[in-house]
Amino acid sequence: MRLSNKQQIDLATIRHFIPSWVSYPEPTDEDIENFMGYSDQGKNKQMVNFRKIDGFNALIQGKRWRGIHIHEMYEPGILEGVMPYMTILEDMPKVVVNFLKKEMFEGIDAEMIGKAYKSFNK
Repeated sequence: MRLSNKQQIDLATIRHFIPSWVSYPEPTDEDIENFMGYSDQGKNKQMVNFRKIDGFNALIQGKRWRGIHIHEMYEPGILEGVMPYMTILEDMPKVVVNFLKKEMFEGIDAEMIGKAYKSFNK
């Protein structure tokens, strides 16, 4: 399957958030194709099973946990002052940081996120 640049970036950020406490297998090309059909077009809903440990459901969980981290942990943590950007961004891949810049607080803190991340990579 040929992925657009946007899909490749989305997939990279999703992979970062796949829960490490479950031993998911590496998603196959077929898993990725099925996931993109689910994510982009709403297909393959019957394949979603939070108890099944396969590559497709690993991607489903990664997308789910990406949203949980951003909107239920990171944003409230920033607002409450208990989770500074420096803590959030410390070991993040650049592709995830770029996604966070657009997604967190609807992009309002993009410059601040960029500066915080840059301080780790001088």
